Amino acid sequence: MVGLSGAFGAGAGSCEVATVPPTVDDEVTDRYRERDVAVRSAFHAGTATDQPAETADGALVWVWGEVYSVTDDGGDRTTVDPNESARTCAREYAKHGLGFVERLDGEFAGLVYEPAAGTVSLFLDRLGARPLYYAVAGDSIAVSTNVQTVPVVPGFEPRFDERALAEYVYSRRTLGTETPIEGVEQLPPATTLTYDIDTGDTERRTYWEPRHRPVDEPLSYFVRELAERFERAVADRTSDDREHGLLLSGGSDSRAVLAAADEPLAAFHLGDGDTRESRVAERSADAAGADFHRLDRGPTYHAELLDRAGPIQEFVGPFHTGHALGFADEIRGEADTLLTGLYSDDLFGSWSVAQATLDLPAGVRFWLPFERLPSTTDAFVDGQADAGPTRRPAFIDSTPLGEILADNIASRDGRVDYHGVTYESVEQLSLSSTLYPITNGIGFDLYSALQIAPTRNPFLDRRLVELHCSMPLRYRLRSDPLHRAIDRLDGSLAAIPHAGTRVPLTYPKAVHAVGNRVVNQLDKLGGADYRTDGPWQDKNEVVRTDDFVGRSLDRNADLLRELPGVDAEAARETYRRHRAGETDVAEQLYRLVSVLEMPLTRRVLGDDSEGTDNDETDNEETEDEPTVRA
Repeated sequence: MVGLSGAFGAGAGSCEVATVPPTVDDEVTDRYRERDVAVRSAFHAGTATDQPAETADGALVWVWGEVYSVTDDGGDRTTVDPNESARTCAREYAKHGLGFVERLDGEFAGLVYEPAAGTVSLFLDRLGARPLYYAVAGDSIAVSTNVQTVPVVPGFEPRFDERALAEYVYSRRTLGTETPIEGVEQLPPATTLTYDIDTGDTERRTYWEPRHRPVDEPLSYFVRELAERFERAVADRTSDDREHGLLLSGGSDSRAVLAAADEPLAAFHLGDGDTRESRVAERSADAAGADFHRLDRGPTYHAELLDRAGPIQEFVGPFHTGHALGFADEIRGEADTLLTGLYSDDLFGSWSVAQATLDLPAGVRFWLPFERLPSTTDAFVDGQADAGPTRRPAFIDSTPLGEILADNIASRDGRVDYHGVTYESVEQLSLSSTLYPITNGIGFDLYSALQIAPTRNPFLDRRLVELHCSMPLRYRLRSDPLHRAIDRLDGSLAAIPHAGTRVPLTYPKAVHAVGNRVVNQLDKLGGADYRTDGPWQDKNEVVRTDDFVGRSLDRNADLLRELPGVDAEAARETYRRHRAGETDVAEQLYRLVSVLEMPLTRRVLGDDSEGTDNDETDNEETEDEPTVRA
């Protein structure tokens, strides 16, 4: 796996430090060891592999991710080579100390080791787009960019936190700084943490948080700004002389990347033959002059995803949301980097805005174009407990989700702490919690894509985040700024219908809302089949077509019995009922087997006989270095 793992302190010499197995065969690995320090790194070939970068004063800097620009004291922005991100960070750190992080635009997690001072500092970008997990135990700190590979230093005994594990199964993710492993925390977004290796003292500082401050400008202003800023964001992420790919759907988010790119991209579309979604995606690629690759999945694709996701899985989304993992080699063979359209709806659509609703017969719900933000922590928790991703599996025998969420929220001095991350108010929490941190999202798509190739998300550009914070909510709810921006960038792409609504992007938002409901109802009239005309396979039918979930339950029967808060017999009965067509609960089962197939689960529950092997070798040594075991 690409990423970093490290241990600092007296325990560094007595624990194993490793990354999990590579997804594609292109990784360059290295290790750094000295007294009380051990760091293991793995990066895609051709990226910032020459690490650590060293300052003139001897500080060492490691970075996972990429920096695209640096802003100076006057607010002027300088574009930098993302493949030189570690050197950029070392140079800026030498000038400004840890305050350098505030000047950067990018998606990154990093470490700064100061041998003279005897400290190590952890740092993250504004939104925490690259997670960094750590455990402080005894006289050491253990750090990793994957929750499964936090080194086990003396005094740290990994075990499951039942309530946090239940939260993952209930809601598709663990929130904020929480993880299902006791003693392991996630560094909050926009945060630096410094650990003194000699004393064990820590100092933490948050340097930024999202604050929505709408400005009084017409919609046309925001559409123009969105188009221009997005075009520059895409340019920053495609300026290096490399082959750039795009994960392309039949919707509008990834289509915006096509509209903004000034050079043809390799467009990869996950399909199942000639479907409405694939036809729209191909039409969009052709209009933009992109090289279109349709990657057909088939009935056993989710089984393959489960196998490939297990070793790299985070507690962020179930395994099947690592959508492209089954075509990792094909994609990497055609592209040096991947671009996505992720997070556009969080920023410029209605996804992160609590709205008034109208329920109609046949289970049809319309979201009305009026915000209904919670004003109390109780109201926020109630909304989250009933949110769309929430499930209440019959096999979970643990604290109810609402109670877990309520125990992890508190108001202090007018501010709100939610799962270890602080927000200005309940309203700001409601508007920002799906992006701050990014790992509060419900999909594993970004973190799986990162293992295929360096993955760049232009919507996370800080100029766009700042625009998001200044945009009145009414424009996001009653118009569609992104559709209008695409029309401004490339009218031929805007004229192509959206696959989910069957109307062009130039049509009003209300027409798309109605079209989406109509298309959804019409699609339900077809017979039961794992194939759909939309972007994703019907997982309920996938589970009935292929017994891979049953095989996972059998293969991990011992773990299933030992998982805290999980009733093994109820899980098997849930699976039997689903296979018999008595209920549709594939989503719940997918979350369960995601946990069962993690090598971490076997190690934590005490049987490491099938732990992850790491057969990679670095440039200096040839012995294998297995993943850390409890």
